[in-house]
Amino acid sequence: MFKIGVPVYATDGKVGVLQYVVLNPETQEVSDLVIKCDLFGDARVLSARYIDRVDDDGAIYLSVDKVVVRRSRKFEREEFIEPEDAVVAAHPDGRLYWQDVYGVMATELPQPASHVHIVSGVDDDEVLVGKGSRVFTALGERVGTVDHVVIDPDARKLLYLVVRLPGIRHRRVVVAASQVKEWQPDSVVLTLDKEALYALPPYVSARRDATLARLVREAIAALGVDVEHLSVFVDKGHVLLRGHSASLDDRRRIEAAARSAPGVLSVTNEITTDRELELRVQQRLLDDPVASLYPVDVIIRNRIATVTGKAPSAAVQDVILEIVRNTPGIVSVIDEIAIDPQAFEHPIIPKEWVVSLIEDAPEFVPTPQEP
Repeated sequence: MFKIGVPVYATDGKVGVLQYVVLNPETQEVSDLVIKCDLFGDARVLSARYIDRVDDDGAIYLSVDKVVVRRSRKFEREEFIEPEDAVVAAHPDGRLYWQDVYGVMATELPQPASHVHIVSGVDDDEVLVGKGSRVFTALGERVGTVDHVVIDPDARKLLYLVVRLPGIRHRRVVVAASQVKEWQPDSVVLTLDKEALYALPPYVSARRDATLARLVREAIAALGVDVEHLSVFVDKGHVLLRGHSASLDDRRRIEAAARSAPGVLSVTNEITTDRELELRVQQRLLDDPVASLYPVDVIIRNRIATVTGKAPSAAVQDVILEIVRNTPGIVSVIDEIAIDPQAFEHPIIPKEWVVSLIEDAPEFVPTPQEP
């Protein structure tokens, strides 16, 4: 059992304190430690296989020095999720699982079954390549660095590399295992030339969209408007807003807040307002051959429709209420329709019926008059 907040020591001194333990969701065993490092100003993720011992006070002693810790993967909270269950009593706090950080890849490449850390089966004399390793073309040109190495956790074979290309935007591409020509110490030689490498399918992280969706929701929540009925969908930086807002002004403010989130490329606003719902209901009532004969008033507040007016019978009342109730966006209906048969003693004939009667009437042919 590891205690959150205990000191962590490398072979050459203290490096920080334990911030999280990362568990294997299947075995519930600790696979990694998240160390908040005083020396580097951030946190690092270090494999649990580097743990040498834990003393009686809970302090953790590593088998590696500070240089190895510094070169380890930087901790990014978005790469992890908190367990929803409480089956692990040994680590009730500070528990995390890896989540799939690889996102949507090129469809022709095989997909990894899960995100794991292989902690055994590698000999000391094996060539190791990982994050930050250099990447060369078949002609010997250096074209970037390795961002991720993705393996099949069952067969323990390489599936593909994610290569970070040089440049301001740090574009990343997906390289299949068959496109690796040679492994060298901390470097990879590809079978591709530079032009073919840059033409490979881009790597798009689902985590990036998940992070952007969170930033958009936070920006909207900061407005102080009711966001209970809003949904935010993000696909490669493009944001889709759906749901309901109380007013057109709130609808505009929500869209502006979404656009202000860093990383948003575009916003499609499909949020409906109470006024839009009122117009939608009235149009559906006018389109019905029965309800259109008996006009009613519909007022909507927070997707709750209040219907007032008169109807000649309970059957007509039911028709009107059913149309309102089944209008998309309406969550509840308040019935204030009065039954008054006498108000409709003189039947109302729709204009289109009158036109139809005139069109269907037999043609009048005047009888010739004798002189």
